[in-house]
Amino acid sequence: MATSNRSECRALITDFGSARHLGSDHVGKQAKGNDQRRQPTTDPNAGEEPITLEAIFSATASTLTLTGSGYTLRWAAPELLQDDKPCLRSDIWAFGWIAYEVMTNTIPFHDVKTNAIVINRVIQGHLPSVTEDARMSLIRALCSLMVRCWSMNPDKRPTAEECRKLISWMPMIIPAPSQAIDEDASQLRHAELLNTLGNMYRKQADYPSALSSFTEALDIYTTHNDNRGQAETLRQLGDVHRFRNESAEAAKFYLEALQINLGDESQRANALFGLATTHQLRHEYGEAIKLYSECVQIYTSTGRKRDRATALCGLARVHRDQAEYSKAIDLFSEALQVYTDVDDLRERALTLFGLAEVHRLQVEYSEAINLYSEALQAFTDAGDHSERARTLWCLAEVHRSQREYSEASKLHSEALQIMIEIGDRRGRGTSLWGLAEVHQAVQEYDEASKLYSEAMQIFTDVGDQPWRAETLISLAETNQKQGRSREAISLYTEASEAWEEMGDSRHASWALNKAADCRKTLQ
Repeated sequence: MATSNRSECRALITDFGSARHLGSDHVGKQAKGNDQRRQPTTDPNAGEEPITLEAIFSATASTLTLTGSGYTLRWAAPELLQDDKPCLRSDIWAFGWIAYEVMTNTIPFHDVKTNAIVINRVIQGHLPSVTEDARMSLIRALCSLMVRCWSMNPDKRPTAEECRKLISWMPMIIPAPSQAIDEDASQLRHAELLNTLGNMYRKQADYPSALSSFTEALDIYTTHNDNRGQAETLRQLGDVHRFRNESAEAAKFYLEALQINLGDESQRANALFGLATTHQLRHEYGEAIKLYSECVQIYTSTGRKRDRATALCGLARVHRDQAEYSKAIDLFSEALQVYTDVDDLRERALTLFGLAEVHRLQVEYSEAINLYSEALQAFTDAGDHSERARTLWCLAEVHRSQREYSEASKLHSEALQIMIEIGDRRGRGTSLWGLAEVHQAVQEYDEASKLYSEAMQIFTDVGDQPWRAETLISLAETNQKQGRSREAISLYTEASEAWEEMGDSRHASWALNKAADCRKTLQ
């Protein structure tokens, strides 16, 4: 059953079939002022075994609650079908089906007609493969959560609070329509949906798909002379190229977005921020500082405290990259105070992470570990599993730098598990790379090569050229240490070509020099 929260225009799931009295171990304090009158009723489900229900009316709260001991078969957890007592974990199983039903517009086991077959499938664990559904495959994090909700062991299912936190960070997409999309639907609406889809692909590091969606949206906005849509989509395209380390392409799109005068200073600042970050990636620090500073001024004048703090963090990273660590710490600290004041837990955690990075670069490992650990706890509290995994990865790298390989391996493995669960392929690749680095450090070269190869395939699939080049270098070094000079030469050369394509001549030349060193050993 679902109701709507009218003030926020959102649907709320309130129960699954029929609510039940909680056991004594689950009962909390009863709300004060509830004048409750009980009225017996019966379950209206036709064709099912009758269920005795009670209607509890609260005059004070103007609510009516049905309670009983029954359940609806298709949404029922396996323990209920085996006559176990219902519990909160049973509702979590049903919640997984609610997510499936909303997104696919089909009920559980929609292809099955008899109850006996439904019961057999549930008990045997023969559930649908959510990733095979075209729409569900786009929301890997939700698919992962649904699979956890359907754990045969009730104790392994997430709690309601954990579900709420996980869903709050997921990219959004409209549910499947009950019928085919109207051919006369607005093209501009279609472009808006393409942008939503592109954002979802970008958050999952599927950059080729994101570029395809944004490019199609841009064509529609251009055809309809929608300047606001054009500017926003150009900025999104710039973001994707920036994340792929394609700085020249990124800068081009940001500049095009800035040329469209919308009279919206906040929109302009967003494009300036992207352009500033692009200059930072190209080591053009003077221009980056100038643009970040302009962003700070705009956000200050428009009263956008959080965005101002984000721009301060951008400035801090520029100073960090220039080894001006004192300035970086001051700027991160100023941003941290803003996020603390506005009670933004996630951004506060990101800033703690930035401070930890500065201390790591200064080889102040104890302070870095303390800050990473504080950020890790904040990300855990906020339910942000992606950033939690990234922080675990950085903690692992600190321990690897200190040759504490057992701890590094443990942390990288934990990060890898999270990335797999939330469906972050790029994150999975970086975690595999980290584990491979640990194996290489302890001279377990065969295992290292296997992990590097798996990581490189992922980076190739998602179009992440920088990490692909980095992994080629790592594989080359592993082969070189094993005396496989010819293989190493080929890998160094391939990495050089990848960096050349990205416009990074410095790294491209370095890789070629490494290949030349290998040739000398052959001679």
